[in-house]
Amino acid sequence: MITKKSKLVWIFAVLILLIVGFYNYQLNTAREESENLKKLYQAKNNSGFLTLLRQGHSVIPLAETLEKISKVTDQEDPAKVQKLIERAKSQADEATQFLITLVEFSDNYVNDTAPQFMVNQTVMTSKEQEDLFILAMQADVFTIMYEVSYSYWKDKPKQIPQKTKNTFASIAKELRAMDDTLLQFKEMAAHELVWGQFATTEQLKILTMRTMKPHFEELIKIMTEFRE
Repeated sequence: MITKKSKLVWIFAVLILLIVGFYNYQLNTAREESENLKKLYQAKNNSGFLTLLRQGHSVIPLAETLEKISKVTDQEDPAKVQKLIERAKSQADEATQFLITLVEFSDNYVNDTAPQFMVNQTVMTSKEQEDLFILAMQADVFTIMYEVSYSYWKDKPKQIPQKTKNTFASIAKELRAMDDTLLQFKEMAAHELVWGQFATTEQLKILTMRTMKPHFEELIKIMTEFRE
């Protein structure tokens, strides 16, 4: 004969099982939703990266403007030179924004890594990506253009020092090399957008960023030597 106490124990046990089952269901649902969200995030980043790469900003206009500044004479109209400097500042800012955004979208999911907050609260997936992002910011040509613009504005007579001209010529040369690198990957990006698969897109990201790194480092080197 089942006692009242035994009935309560059975009821309690059933309730525990129901609660455990409910929480397991909730946990599995949350895990599934998290995985789906991660897949959507990956797909968005892959599409964004490929689109940026295919339709990306060209740094050639900036290189051309820097080359023009590197060839100005001391007899050049200061207003014309200042206009070139301001144009280069604007072009440099646009170039930097494109490059750091490209790095931001280069998340690597080969090892099923999860996004996390890194430098400047930017969401990335690896220390390697964060380091490259920092390099891209340090390679910002806008900063040196801002310095030169200020110096030219206050200098009398208004002249561009030969060291500055040589630096601009070196930066322009490296920018042209960078643009050649980006062009190599544009067709590949276009192909990936239509026919690519997850694994090949991830490999393209890795290859592109690995190839861009030396350009960032060279720009940083040129600007560091300029400031010494």
